[in-house]
This record gives sequence, structure tokens and C-alpha cells, in this order.
Amino acid sequence: MNRIDEFWKMRKRRSKIFFAPAKTPFGNLKPYKIATKTLANNIHTILFAFWMSKRCGILYLVHQKNESRAVKILAVDDDPLILQLLRKMLGLSGFGDVALAESAVEAAQLIARADPPFECFLFDMRMPEIEGDDLCYWVRHLPSHASTPIVMVTALASKADVDRAFAAGASDYITKPIDLADLDSRLRNIKKKRAERGFQPPKSISLLGENRDGIDRVDFNSPMQVGAIPGEISIQSLENYLNQISQTGPHNIYAFAFAVQDAAKLHFISSRDEFTGILQATGKSISKQLNAPGFFLSYTGGGTFAGVIQATEADVIGWETIELSIQESLRFTKIPAISGAPMNVVPYAGMPRRLSARSGEKIIRTLYHVIIEAEERGNPLKDVA
Repeated sequence: MNRIDEFWKMRKRRSKIFFAPAKTPFGNLKPYKIATKTLANNIHTILFAFWMSKRCGILYLVHQKNESRAVKILAVDDDPLILQLLRKMLGLSGFGDVALAESAVEAAQLIARADPPFECFLFDMRMPEIEGDDLCYWVRHLPSHASTPIVMVTALASKADVDRAFAAGASDYITKPIDLADLDSRLRNIKKKRAERGFQPPKSISLLGENRDGIDRVDFNSPMQVGAIPGEISIQSLENYLNQISQTGPHNIYAFAFAVQDAAKLHFISSRDEFTGILQATGKSISKQLNAPGFFLSYTGGGTFAGVIQATEADVIGWETIELSIQESLRFTKIPAISGAPMNVVPYAGMPRRLSARSGEKIIRTLYHVIIEAEERGNPLKDVA
């Protein structure tokens, strides 16, 4: 099923009302029949949509509100028409709490005064004075927004621009012209993640699934942002990045992964701070050895790091040397001792794979294949006699 078919399937499932200009980025689309009563109630919005589609080249879809989605959003763009269009699009999708700013300075003032804080940001990349990626970097380093979703909404589609955005801390990236179905899907996913974060599992989880010894531990299997690692982004942001660059053509990008040997044992005998220290030391060593353009690194849980890097085939051939260099550097790195016991932190790599597919789903699947290979090397299953 192609993107158009998926698009129509979702529209039929979620709404009976549709409007689109005759010419769209997808070609000529056949509109749904609009009920007379609904048409009367929404004629002003439909006329506005038609005018804005010509003015801004934006695919605009109108559908019934399905449910209220209480997410506090800040949209920032130097074009006030784009901002008004975003507000209408978000409102029609059920996101009614939307603040607008026409510059990074105005956005910073709104963020500082917000109570409660914003729960999602939509930033344009190209703005006068202070650009969107600089604003993104500033917001990401605010303690209250260290994990707040930041979606870049921009006409810039090159890999260099995508790299800049994710390096600054963006969670996702949407290119103009804006597709309401795509925007709606991304924001629903954000709301779903917020709901998942609403449930807080016990902080101390041992290998037996319960806190038997009173040690405060991180959740072993859960992905997280370790912190203090150059090039680190969340695993969700990494997936979004790969999905975005798959649309801009083939690149010399390789997926890689490193799994810490006996990570489960190290987790079992270490406190939260001690295990975090192990992860930080491992992540920093990987980052130092692989410091190159297009480098991003994520902790996927289970003692495993995964990432992408712009490389050549010659670089990949010498990957074993890189693995040995990382292992050697950790031998001489001062890592917090676990309860006074000597430590051996040995990460093993999966063989890097070139991400050449034009499908985001296939690229992400390749990434997880590399993760599995690294984990099989670092923590092989032992034969039971």
C-alpha cells in the first residue's frame, strides 16, 4: 500500500469530511462528499483553506474533530499566515491549546512565562536573527524541556538541514508543504508517548523484577537519554531522523551498534548512579572514536548503544580496529567502581550496514538488525547441556 492509499484509508476511518485543493503535492486528489449541514458550519474554514493553499502551497485537509487532545503547543514561524494556518489545522485535529510566536525572542519570552510549561513545540528552521535550530538547542538545554517533543516544520529538506535540526535536539522533522494527515499522525504519537510516560514503573527493578536488596536501579530494558554524551539523541528521535533522510535520496550512512558484555550482571550489582556512569563512559568512548559528520548515538536499553554515521566502505572494513580502540580506551577510563569491586566494561560491535533503502521502515529495520547482531556478540546465548 502506497502513501496515497494509506492516506485515504486513514481519512475514511477517521472522518467523513474532506477538502483539498485541485492540485496537491500528491497530484490531483478526489475529495470526499461534504454533508450540507457540515458544509454550512465550516464554509469559512473551507474558503480560508482554499485561499491559503494557493498562498502558501500547503495541502490543507478539513475533517471533523474526533476527540479533545489536551496538549499545550507553541508554534514559532516568522510568517504570520503560516502560524494562523497551523492553528486552524491543529484545532481541527483536536489540539486547541496553541500559542503562536513570530520570532525566537518572542518564543523565549512565552516559554519563560508559561505555567504550566509547554508540552510540544513546532519550530520553523529558517527565521531572521535567531534561526530555528538555535532556538531548539536553547530549549533542549532548559531543565524543564530536556525531553519535551520539538518538531521542526520547515521547507528545508536537505540532509545537512536535517542533521542540523537533530543535532540541536529536535525530536522530529516535517517538511513543507504541510500534510495535515502527517502532522496529525506525528502529534497523536506525541500524545501517546506522553500517556505512556504517565505510568511510572518502580524506580528499582532488578533482574528478578523486584527490588530485593534496596538498591536504587534504572530500568535495565528501557531506552533513555544517558546525558553528557556528544551526539546523543533519543532512540525515537533517531528513528524519526532515519525516516526523514530516507526521503532525500541515498546517502553514505551506516548503522552501527555496540553492546556491553554482561550488561545484565553489571546492572544487577550496580546502583542507578553506578550503572549510569558505565553507560556514560561507554557512550563517550564511542562518540570520541566515531566523531564524524552525520554522527548520532542512542541508548536503546539493555546495555546497548545504536547510531548512524556518515562513512565510506573503507571505514567499515576497518571496523574491528575501531571496536578494539573503544575497548582499549575503556580499560584506561576511570569508571565509578561498583561497590568497590573491579570492573570490566567491554562493548562489542555489530557489523555496520549501509542504509541504502528509500523506505524509512526498511532503514529502521536495518538499524535493529545491527542492534541484534551486537547483542548476540556481547551477550551470546550459552548452550545448555
